[in-house]
Formats: sequence, C-alpha cells, structure tokens
Amino acid sequence: MPKSRATAAEFRRVLKVLNLLGHSLRVVIVQRLARNPGTAGELARELPVTRTAVVQHLKRLEEAELVHATLDGKRRVYRVNRRGFGVLTEWIARVTRD
Repeated sequence: MPKSRATAAEFRRVLKVLNLLGHSLRVVIVQRLARNPGTAGELARELPVTRTAVVQHLKRLEEAELVHATLDGKRRVYRVNRRGFGVLTEWIARVTRD
C-alpha cells in the first residue's frame, strides 16, 4: 500500500495506464503509432473497427497523455507520447529493482 500522497497519486496513475493498456485494441494502436504516426482514419483502415471506435480509443489514450495529436491542415496526426509512459517505466524499474 502506498505510504504517502505522492506515491498514492503515482500508484493511481500507474493503475490508470495499466487499465487503459488492458484493452488489446489500445495496445495495438499504441504499437502502431510508436512505429509510424497516423490519423484515426489511417488506423481504422488497418484495424477491424470503425473510425469512430478508433477515435474513442485515441481520446482515452490522449486524456491519459499516452498519445498526442498535432494538426496537419484539417488532419489530426497522432503520435505516442513517450513521456506519458514515464510513470509506468519508473514503476516497473522500481518494482524489479526492489
């Protein structure tokens, strides 16, 4: 159990990231974006789901700061936000070190 507010907040953030990545489609989206940034439409063409479903998953990933979008004209191009995974990688490093 976390001992301080800081570690409790960090623990909640780790759980949020793990929960989001518990959905296999989100993992596939993150893996795809890590290799090559893209739009929701491009992702939907490669996946067995609608563009609307991809947008909803991207919205959740963006809220958790795991991906971010930049505007390219009217297109939103999504990329993995590597810093968003920092809390998870730090937690894994600490758990495996202890």
